[in-house]
Amino acid sequence: MLGVAVGLALSTAIDIHANLPLLCGSPADHLSLNRIAASWQFLLMINPPTTLALAWLTMLVAMMTPLIALPLAHVRASSLFARRWRASAGFLLGYFCIWGIAGMPLLLAAFFLRLVAGSVLVAFLLATLLALVWSASPIQQAAQNRAHRQRRIGLFGLAADRDCIMFGAAVGGWCLVSCWTWMLVPFFVPFGHVFAMIAVSGIVLAERLRGPGPVRWRTPVVLMPLVRRWEAFALHGLRGGEGSHV
Repeated sequence: MLGVAVGLALSTAIDIHANLPLLCGSPADHLSLNRIAASWQFLLMINPPTTLALAWLTMLVAMMTPLIALPLAHVRASSLFARRWRASAGFLLGYFCIWGIAGMPLLLAAFFLRLVAGSVLVAFLLATLLALVWSASPIQQAAQNRAHRQRRIGLFGLAADRDCIMFGAAVGGWCLVSCWTWMLVPFFVPFGHVFAMIAVSGIVLAERLRGPGPVRWRTPVVLMPLVRRWEAFALHGLRGGEGSHV
């Protein structure tokens, strides 16, 4: 929880235009090469690369920390007492290296989605729809299953360090495949960016806590309350209809 609090505090303090502003023009102009290049330069001008990198790091700390509690506990439990901090550091290094490398591709994906959408609101709706479809897909469930797999951690020397780093990288990689679409959503929230991060973090955590399952299409976790409410309503209506015929 400390990592989440620190990440949210730093994200609040960093002045970043998270809604990916573009140059003015018609939607058709946004898809021209000159307009794409100019918009990208404009984005980097108001959000320097160092600021983007720092914002991405704090965003990761705030949103991903709850997801690694169980694998990190496995690393610590599998390591000698004297090596637990070192093992934890290796796991975190592997995990956040994967997510750190993914920062620029995800920013580019959000940038082009913003170009295609033509407005922040449409981009937000498209990103949310994409995240819901991905969360329901068999690919996402397969990635979730792999993210839950544990692996043997060595006890001594460089082999133990390698195992911790590789395990962190593996968990980070499958976590990235599982929830990359949800990470796009906060880019299109012009105000209340921190609250959007909290909401997305809660959704991703809920998906992780659902655990492994059959690789098939299923209802996204975030829609489960609506589905259950609809099922209860339908069941109540069915029973009411049966009662009227008695």
